Amino acid sequence: MALPTFFVIGAPKAGTTSLHTYLDAHPQIQMSGVKEPRFFGGPDNGIAYPADHISSREAYEALFDPRFAVRGESSTDYATHPRRTGVPARIKAAVPQARFVYMVRDPVARTLSHYRMTTALLGERRPLEMALGDLDLMTPYVSPSLYATQLQLYLEHFPAERVLVVDQADLQANRVGTLRQIHRFLGVEEAAEAAASEEELLSSSEWRAYPSGYAEFVARHVAPRFRWVPKGFRRGLRSRVERALWKPVNAELSPQLRERLRERYAPEAARLRELTGKEFATWCV
Repeated sequence: MALPTFFVIGAPKAGTTSLHTYLDAHPQIQMSGVKEPRFFGGPDNGIAYPADHISSREAYEALFDPRFAVRGESSTDYATHPRRTGVPARIKAAVPQARFVYMVRDPVARTLSHYRMTTALLGERRPLEMALGDLDLMTPYVSPSLYATQLQLYLEHFPAERVLVVDQADLQANRVGTLRQIHRFLGVEEAAEAAASEEELLSSSEWRAYPSGYAEFVARHVAPRFRWVPKGFRRGLRSRVERALWKPVNAELSPQLRERLRERYAPEAARLRELTGKEFATWCV
């Protein structure tokens, strides 16, 4: 039985799933077979956990192989204060020498992508402006974009040299170089190449308003049976079937709502730049 030595934290739609997959391909790293175990998320605070939430210490430790010196897991719930509170303290108590890779993204783009994802996969049916409401801290689409707030909470418990902030834009533009930086941070050999993800994922531009449980059904029952089909043909067939059955997710930010989000996130982005010394040049705030 073992615990992780590092955590990939960050917001939904900021690249945590891709990074989890890339790191798991490294021969010296073992990533948990369950992405998003959420073990350190703490009490639900009235916000229910999904059915696959790992709540017992025994089940959680069973996710990690002690034969690997470097072991990790990825849970976006770990950087959503105040929706989930006390996460850094709980991790510190269990894994005092933990390291963290904090994935971030342009906060306005992330918010829109998060809404599109929940509409497609989690049954969100409110119009975008209604779902965002008054941009309150407890709004699920807002709190994950408060990057400086989340980072400062971790820095209260861990030294800055054990937290690496990575912009999703860098991972997309220079995957190999960014992964080498992460490998150095984790203390493993720098890989010359980065394996491409073979997950059965569609880009957000292809998402549709799927029925509840559809994504899990595809992942568990459909995708494993069609691995032998060439990937391009498989994706094209799935896309055609879904276009015939479900309406696309066409949510876009109005100029007024976009400006409201820019104003909401601008102070956080400024503080994040101060804390990290990074420019985040592609961001709109």
